Amino acid sequence: MKGAYEHRLCAEVSLNHRFSLLGTIVVMMGVATGCGANDATFEDDDVAEAELAQVDLGLEWRSYTVTYDNNATFGTILATGPNVSGAFRPNREYWYVNASNLQYLGTEDLHFSHTDGTGTPPSYSGTQEFNLPRIASWTSLGTDTSSGNRYTSGNLDLRIFTSSGAISQVIWYQTFTPGSVGPSNVTPNGTFTTNSGAVTPGTGQVTYKVDQTP
Repeated sequence: MKGAYEHRLCAEVSLNHRFSLLGTIVVMMGVATGCGANDATFEDDDVAEAELAQVDLGLEWRSYTVTYDNNATFGTILATGPNVSGAFRPNREYWYVNASNLQYLGTEDLHFSHTDGTGTPPSYSGTQEFNLPRIASWTSLGTDTSSGNRYTSGNLDLRIFTSSGAISQVIWYQTFTPGSVGPSNVTPNGTFTTNSGAVTPGTGQVTYKVDQTP
């Protein structure tokens, strides 16, 4: 969900797009082969960093409903666009979490669905509420952690950390084969299954992440 500026991965690929994590438009950054010595290994300080939106939104806002496989409620994530109305700040992710159900993280799959809207977004509430920038920097993954609660859906991974009964950290990952489309807005949809261990790209693949703390 983060930012907008021209980023050149190599002489063959450059873009000038506005990107966001959970956002209104899908954003993409090119990844190409033959980009030189830095292709071989990526560390966190290799700024394959374009400021993109983490979670995609549809019109002026997008509301994500998240439930566990046992039908318990995880919460709602409201992604706002630049022209959102009401008391909401533009380009933010508002998280409304049912903290009493965080006990199910890591054991129950997560299910995402969303609704798009214009005008003033609906009001939500949660026993834990926080907001994050919707526009964030996707950086290439070095060595990943194996802690936290990991979920996987296709080439997307989500890792949620908790502390003292509340969410303390959120990491989104995207894995690609060089030469294909690179990091884009995340539009979580459908089932994210429980997983474990570090996110490790396969041979010839590259992983990008956005790491945020409430």
